[in-house]
Amino acid sequence: MSRNNDVHPPSFTEMTFDVASGRGSVHTVHDPVSEIKRLYEDIENQVDELRNNQNQNRLQTVVDETTLPRDLRQNVVSFYALSVGVIESYSAELLLREVVDDDFSDSNKTRKFFEEETSVSKSVKMLMYFGIVDNGLHGELNQVIERRNEYVHQHNESLIIVDYNDFLTDAKRAVRSTKKLAIELDGQDYRNWSI
Repeated sequence: MSRNNDVHPPSFTEMTFDVASGRGSVHTVHDPVSEIKRLYEDIENQVDELRNNQNQNRLQTVVDETTLPRDLRQNVVSFYALSVGVIESYSAELLLREVVDDDFSDSNKTRKFFEEETSVSKSVKMLMYFGIVDNGLHGELNQVIERRNEYVHQHNESLIIVDYNDFLTDAKRAVRSTKKLAIELDGQDYRNWSI
Protein backbone atom coordinates (compact mmCIF):
# COMPACT_ATOMS: atom_id res chain seq x y z
CA MET A 1 0.00 0.00 0.00
CA SER A 2 1.57 3.26 -1.05
CA ARG A 3 0.82 6.03 1.33
CA ASN A 4 1.14 8.66 -1.41
CA ASN A 5 -1.47 7.05 -3.67
CA ASP A 6 -3.92 5.56 -1.18
CA VAL A 7 -6.19 7.93 0.66
CA HIS A 8 -7.76 6.46 3.76
CA PRO A 9 -11.09 7.54 5.21
CA PRO A 10 -11.01 10.01 8.10
CA SER A 11 -12.03 7.33 10.64
CA PHE A 12 -8.79 5.41 10.06
CA THR A 13 -5.60 6.53 11.77
CA GLU A 14 -2.27 6.72 10.02
CA MET A 15 1.12 6.85 11.69
CA THR A 16 4.67 6.94 10.43
CA PHE A 17 7.57 5.73 12.56
CA ASP A 18 11.23 6.24 11.81
CA VAL A 19 13.19 2.99 11.68
CA ALA A 20 15.74 2.74 14.49
CA SER A 21 18.59 2.32 12.01
CA GLY A 22 17.71 5.69 10.50
CA ARG A 23 17.14 4.09 7.09
CA GLY A 24 13.60 5.04 6.30
CA SER A 25 10.30 4.79 8.06
CA VAL A 26 7.33 2.47 8.56
CA HIS A 27 3.84 3.65 7.74
CA THR A 28 0.82 2.02 9.37
CA VAL A 29 -2.93 2.41 8.95
CA HIS A 30 -5.24 1.39 11.78
CA ASP A 31 -9.01 1.05 11.98
CA PRO A 32 -10.09 1.67 15.59
CA VAL A 33 -13.72 0.68 14.88
CA SER A 34 -12.66 -2.77 13.69
CA GLU A 35 -10.46 -3.01 16.80
CA ILE A 36 -13.56 -2.31 18.91
CA LYS A 37 -15.36 -5.13 17.06
CA ARG A 38 -12.42 -7.49 17.67
CA LEU A 39 -12.45 -6.67 21.39
CA TYR A 40 -16.21 -7.27 21.46
CA GLU A 41 -15.75 -10.69 19.89
CA ASP A 42 -13.09 -11.57 22.49
CA ILE A 43 -15.42 -10.47 25.28
CA GLU A 44 -18.34 -12.41 23.78
CA ASN A 45 -16.21 -15.57 23.64
CA GLN A 46 -15.11 -15.10 27.25
CA VAL A 47 -18.70 -14.57 28.39
CA ASP A 48 -19.79 -17.68 26.47
CA GLU A 49 -17.11 -19.66 28.32
CA LEU A 50 -18.43 -18.34 31.64
CA ARG A 51 -21.96 -19.29 30.66
CA ASN A 52 -20.86 -22.81 29.75
CA ASN A 53 -19.09 -23.22 33.08
CA GLN A 54 -22.08 -22.16 35.16
CA ASN A 55 -25.21 -23.92 36.23
CA GLN A 56 -27.84 -22.77 33.70
CA ASN A 57 -30.23 -21.83 36.51
CA ARG A 58 -27.73 -19.34 37.92
CA LEU A 59 -27.02 -17.20 34.84
CA GLN A 60 -28.90 -14.26 36.29
CA THR A 61 -26.79 -14.05 39.44
CA VAL A 62 -24.29 -11.27 40.07
CA VAL A 63 -20.76 -12.14 39.05
CA ASP A 64 -17.96 -10.33 40.84
CA GLU A 65 -14.19 -10.30 40.65
CA THR A 66 -13.92 -13.61 42.49
CA THR A 67 -15.50 -15.40 39.51
CA LEU A 68 -14.99 -12.90 36.69
CA PRO A 69 -11.54 -13.52 35.19
CA ARG A 70 -9.03 -10.71 35.28
CA ASP A 71 -8.47 -10.76 31.50
CA LEU A 72 -12.21 -10.31 30.91
CA ARG A 73 -12.30 -7.36 33.31
CA GLN A 74 -9.34 -5.81 31.50
CA ASN A 75 -10.92 -6.41 28.09
CA VAL A 76 -14.18 -4.77 29.20
CA VAL A 77 -12.40 -1.67 30.45
CA SER A 78 -10.23 -1.49 27.31
CA PHE A 79 -13.26 -2.02 25.08
CA TYR A 80 -15.26 0.81 26.64
CA ALA A 81 -12.26 3.14 26.93
CA LEU A 82 -11.48 2.68 23.22
CA SER A 83 -15.16 3.02 22.25
CA VAL A 84 -15.55 6.33 24.07
CA GLY A 85 -12.17 7.54 22.82
CA VAL A 86 -13.37 6.91 19.26
CA ILE A 87 -16.68 8.65 19.95
CA GLU A 88 -14.80 11.63 21.37
CA SER A 89 -12.38 11.84 18.43
CA TYR A 90 -14.95 11.34 15.68
CA SER A 91 -17.38 13.79 17.32
CA ALA A 92 -14.71 16.49 17.43
CA GLU A 93 -13.82 15.88 13.77
CA LEU A 94 -17.46 15.99 12.70
CA LEU A 95 -18.11 19.20 14.60
CA LEU A 96 -14.98 20.84 13.18
CA ARG A 97 -15.99 19.83 9.66
CA GLU A 98 -19.73 20.48 9.82
CA VAL A 99 -20.11 23.41 12.20
CA VAL A 100 -16.94 25.49 12.17
CA ASP A 101 -16.20 27.87 9.32
CA ASP A 102 -13.34 26.61 7.13
CA ASP A 103 -11.30 29.69 8.02
CA PHE A 104 -11.25 28.61 11.67
CA SER A 105 -11.37 24.80 11.52
CA ASP A 106 -7.58 24.43 11.44
CA SER A 107 -7.01 26.97 14.20
CA ASN A 108 -5.24 25.51 17.24
CA LYS A 109 -7.71 27.23 19.57
CA THR A 110 -10.71 25.82 17.72
CA ARG A 111 -9.24 22.30 17.61
CA LYS A 112 -8.33 22.49 21.28
CA PHE A 113 -11.89 23.55 22.14
CA PHE A 114 -13.49 20.58 20.38
CA GLU A 115 -10.77 18.00 21.10
CA GLU A 116 -9.82 18.85 24.69
CA GLU A 117 -12.16 21.34 26.33
CA THR A 118 -15.53 19.89 25.32
CA SER A 119 -16.63 16.73 27.11
CA VAL A 120 -17.59 13.74 25.03
CA SER A 121 -21.19 13.98 26.30
CA LYS A 122 -21.44 17.61 25.20
CA SER A 123 -19.88 16.82 21.82
CA VAL A 124 -22.45 14.08 21.21
CA LYS A 125 -25.24 16.43 22.28
CA MET A 126 -23.96 19.08 19.86
CA LEU A 127 -23.93 16.50 17.04
CA MET A 128 -27.64 15.97 17.67
CA TYR A 129 -28.47 19.68 18.06
CA PHE A 130 -26.76 20.51 14.75
CA GLY A 131 -28.56 17.64 12.99
CA ILE A 132 -25.38 15.69 12.27
CA VAL A 133 -26.73 12.59 14.03
CA ASP A 134 -30.32 11.66 14.80
CA ASN A 135 -31.88 11.15 18.25
CA GLY A 136 -31.44 7.38 18.02
CA LEU A 137 -27.68 7.48 17.46
CA HIS A 138 -27.36 10.22 20.07
CA GLY A 139 -29.08 7.96 22.61
CA GLU A 140 -26.91 4.97 21.69
CA LEU A 141 -23.70 6.99 22.00
CA ASN A 142 -24.81 8.32 25.40
CA GLN A 143 -25.50 4.79 26.62
CA VAL A 144 -21.98 3.74 25.58
CA ILE A 145 -20.53 6.70 27.50
CA GLU A 146 -22.60 5.78 30.57
CA ARG A 147 -21.46 2.14 30.46
CA ARG A 148 -17.84 3.21 30.14
CA ASN A 149 -18.22 5.41 33.21
CA GLU A 150 -19.80 2.55 35.17
CA TYR A 151 -17.16 -0.02 34.24
CA VAL A 152 -14.18 2.29 34.63
CA HIS A 153 -15.35 3.32 38.10
CA GLN A 154 -16.06 -0.31 39.05
CA HIS A 155 -12.70 -1.56 37.81
CA ASN A 156 -10.82 -0.65 40.99
CA GLU A 157 -13.42 -2.34 43.16
CA SER A 158 -15.24 -5.18 41.46
CA LEU A 159 -16.47 -5.36 37.90
CA ILE A 160 -20.07 -6.53 38.09
CA ILE A 161 -22.12 -8.07 35.31
CA VAL A 162 -25.64 -8.60 36.56
CA ASP A 163 -27.02 -10.19 33.40
CA TYR A 164 -24.90 -11.62 30.59
CA ASN A 165 -27.48 -10.92 27.87
CA ASP A 166 -27.90 -7.27 28.88
CA PHE A 167 -24.14 -6.91 29.14
CA LEU A 168 -23.58 -8.25 25.61
CA THR A 169 -26.43 -6.15 24.23
CA ASP A 170 -24.77 -3.03 25.66
CA ALA A 171 -21.38 -4.03 24.28
CA LYS A 172 -22.85 -4.76 20.85
CA ARG A 173 -24.44 -1.29 20.92
CA ALA A 174 -20.97 0.20 21.37
CA VAL A 175 -19.72 -1.58 18.24
CA ARG A 176 -22.76 -0.57 16.17
CA SER A 177 -22.82 3.05 17.29
CA THR A 178 -19.10 3.65 16.76
CA LYS A 179 -19.43 2.15 13.28
CA LYS A 180 -22.42 4.42 12.56
CA LEU A 181 -20.41 7.43 13.72
CA ALA A 182 -17.50 6.36 11.49
CA ILE A 183 -19.88 6.11 8.52
CA GLU A 184 -21.08 9.62 9.30
CA LEU A 185 -17.49 10.86 9.40
CA ASP A 186 -16.38 8.95 6.27
CA GLY A 187 -19.49 9.55 4.18
CA GLN A 188 -19.84 5.81 3.49
CA ASP A 189 -19.23 2.41 5.07
CA TYR A 190 -15.64 1.22 4.55
CA ARG A 191 -16.10 -1.89 6.70
CA ASN A 192 -17.73 -4.94 5.15
CA TRP A 193 -19.01 -6.37 8.42
CA SER A 194 -22.10 -5.90 10.52
CA ILE A 195 -22.98 -6.77 14.06
